[in-house]
Amino acid sequence: MKAYEIIIFIILNFFIFLSAVQSKYIFVSNENSDTITVLNKDKKIIKTIKTGGRPRDMKFSLDKTLLYVVVSEENHIAVIDINSLKIVSYIKSGDDPEIFDISPDGKLIAVSNEDDNEITIIDVKTQDKLATIENVGVEPEGVNFSKNGEFIYVTSEGTNSVVIINTKTREIVNEILVGNRPRRGLFIKDGNEYWVSNELSGSVTIIDTNNLKIIKNLYFSVKGIRDQNITPVDFAYSSKLDKIYVTLGSANHVAVVNGSNYNIEKYILAGSRVWGAALTNNDEELIVTNGNSDDISIIDLIKQTAVSSIPVGKTPHTVRVMK
Repeated sequence: MKAYEIIIFIILNFFIFLSAVQSKYIFVSNENSDTITVLNKDKKIIKTIKTGGRPRDMKFSLDKTLLYVVVSEENHIAVIDINSLKIVSYIKSGDDPEIFDISPDGKLIAVSNEDDNEITIIDVKTQDKLATIENVGVEPEGVNFSKNGEFIYVTSEGTNSVVIINTKTREIVNEILVGNRPRRGLFIKDGNEYWVSNELSGSVTIIDTNNLKIIKNLYFSVKGIRDQNITPVDFAYSSKLDKIYVTLGSANHVAVVNGSNYNIEKYILAGSRVWGAALTNNDEELIVTNGNSDDISIIDLIKQTAVSSIPVGKTPHTVRVMK
């Protein structure tokens, strides 16, 4: 092979590789079938990845070449290469990992260990455990790095609070009481607000991160649904549309909240026990997981209605979209 042919070959393969890496995928973790379902941009299932016991939360690496998946019963995080769609390594995460986050600089993972009432801090590059922070409340779940990475916010189901940890000193610096059984958290408005879903209160608590005061407790009411069946869990945020989408669990609906005035604009019917949520490219669609109907719902955000459902694995938990 001549020199120019080698150069052409390298360039072509580089673009083939780049195209593969940048392909748009939808990933769904299935708690009770111990798998990840992979769909392509046309929402066709192209692969099922076996993970071991109870995969739940998922996050992309900063460069979008890897997908990290907590596998709760295995006490580790599986690392999936997005180009090959294969597990390439495992990271020890402490007991019963559930929800985690990656720091804005991509250097740290913070993961909740529900059974031990602690979180584990992990070095992304070396995959070594750097620290264990104890007594972060009873049954910690949601974990979020602040936008500047200086703090870690942890929702604690058993103590009905949000615990705030200094990332550098790894010390608890504050605790804020919220509603009953807080599950997930979400930073919006350039990190100036932190939203917390309170599953057993049927509400969301909105916190001003500048003064750590509660701005509002937002309560949901769906016609024909008992209040005890309105169980908020996950969020998706569209800064483009200025909307926050809240999955309402056993109410089988998604609430659409205006980000400016906090008004609840609509309730969209999805599947049975709507749980995880993620937006597609250009915020045109919302995809939610339905834990009791073993499928995902595709919601058209212009029409504000579910337009299709796709069967996946048993008890889908989290959905992530590669945009």
